[in-house]
Amino acid sequence: MKGLFARPLLFALSFWVVLPGSPLRGQDSERAKTGFEARGMLIPSQHAKLASRTKGVIAGVRREGDKVSKGDPVLELESDVEGLQLQQQKHILELRAFERGASDELASKSVISKTEVEEKRVNYEVARVQLELAGHLFEMRKVLAPFDGVVAERLRERGEAVDEFTPVITLVNLELLYLEVFLPAAYIREIKKGQAVVVTVPDLPGRKFTGEVAEVSPAANPASGEFKVRVLVPNPQGELVAGTPAVASFGGGA
Repeated sequence: MKGLFARPLLFALSFWVVLPGSPLRGQDSERAKTGFEARGMLIPSQHAKLASRTKGVIAGVRREGDKVSKGDPVLELESDVEGLQLQQQKHILELRAFERGASDELASKSVISKTEVEEKRVNYEVARVQLELAGHLFEMRKVLAPFDGVVAERLRERGEAVDEFTPVITLVNLELLYLEVFLPAAYIREIKKGQAVVVTVPDLPGRKFTGEVAEVSPAANPASGEFKVRVLVPNPQGELVAGTPAVASFGGGA
C-alpha cells in the first residue's frame, strides 16, 4: 500500500513545477538577490456583467468592441410611459407650488386658516417626492457604465424583452490588466504591495512591460500551498491581450 501512494505523490511533485503560476527559477536562500519568475494569466482589471434593475424591451444597446466612459449609457429600455409620467409629475408639482404660494398670501390676509395652509404645504411636499420617484423610475430604464471600458459581450439585441437583473452586457477594462500568478507560501514575505515587476509575454518576444504588485493574498491556500498575487500592468496602447499567458519577474532588477 505504501508504494501505491508514493508513486502518485512523486508524479504530482514533478508535475507541479510546470504548472502556470509556479516559480521558474531561484533558490530560497538566493531568491531575494537573484530574483525569480512566475507564469500567470493576463486578465481585465475590471470585469462586470451589467443588467437592468427593471424589466422591459430593449430600445438601445452597445455593440461588442464599443469603448465607453464611466457614466455612459450602455443599455436603454423603452421608456415612453415613464417619460409621460415624469412630465405629469412636473406639472402637478407646478400646480402644488402655485397653490402653496397662494395659500401663504391668503393666510397673511387671514382669509384661510393655518390648517389649510399646512394642507397646501403637505400637498406640495408629496408632489415633490412623487416627481423624484418618477425621475428615478425613468432613469432606471438606463444602465450606465460603472467604469471606463470596452464592451466584450452583448447577450441581447434591440427589440428583445428582458427581465430585471438579467445580464445583457459584459464590460471590461483593458487599459489596465492584472497578471495573476500563484506563488509558493515560502515567498509570501518577499512580495509587497507596490513592488515593481517586469512583465514579459511569449507572444511579444523582446518586449518588457512594467507593472506593480496591486494585490497580495494574506494567506496561502492550504490545499495547494500557494498564495495569489495580482500585478497591475498598464496597457494604454492595447498591446497586451487579456486571456493570454505572461511571465512576472520579481526582484533581481525587476
